[in-house]
Amino acid sequence: MTLCRIVLTCGSLWVIVAQAKDDSRSGGAKWHRRPNGGWDRRDVFLGEDRHNVDSKGRLVLPSRYRNQLKEQGCVVAKGQDGHLMVFPKNVYEEKRAAEALALPNTPAGRQFRRTMFGGAEEQAPDSSGRLLLRADLRSFAKLEIGEPVAVVGVYDHIELWNADVYERVRELGDAAYLDYEEEDEGRE
Repeated sequence: MTLCRIVLTCGSLWVIVAQAKDDSRSGGAKWHRRPNGGWDRRDVFLGEDRHNVDSKGRLVLPSRYRNQLKEQGCVVAKGQDGHLMVFPKNVYEEKRAAEALALPNTPAGRQFRRTMFGGAEEQAPDSSGRLLLRADLRSFAKLEIGEPVAVVGVYDHIELWNADVYERVRELGDAAYLDYEEEDEGRE
């Protein structure tokens, strides 16, 4: 078992943003240090898939994501890039509590909290691994009945995108990723 730290650097300041233990015997599960001490197991969400929204507004999740979301439930929330985010319930609570406390008590901060929390919905996948996506959330992310949805694993959560929109976002992201690599190589 190895212990690693994920750090964020800002100038010369290094901040630990997460600690994790990797246990290869657990099928790629990661163990994260809880803020109040101890460790908890989290599976990592990776990869891209395409699934269609069915006639009842349900989306089948890839099988590799289902167990963790069934065990603890999940939260479907609006993403700031016009997509939906699906968090395991405990991850959503940690991330959003920190964000909510950081927001100023201004009209803009209060509106952001209303959108963030008012638009979110707690649920669990059904026995077939489907999430029921409310009509207002589907509309926000431009997810249409019968149309493909890009289901993207982003480490601690899943993103749901209109497949056409995601292709454009991914192309821009791939180009930026390649540019970053080139910039990084030039510094050495």
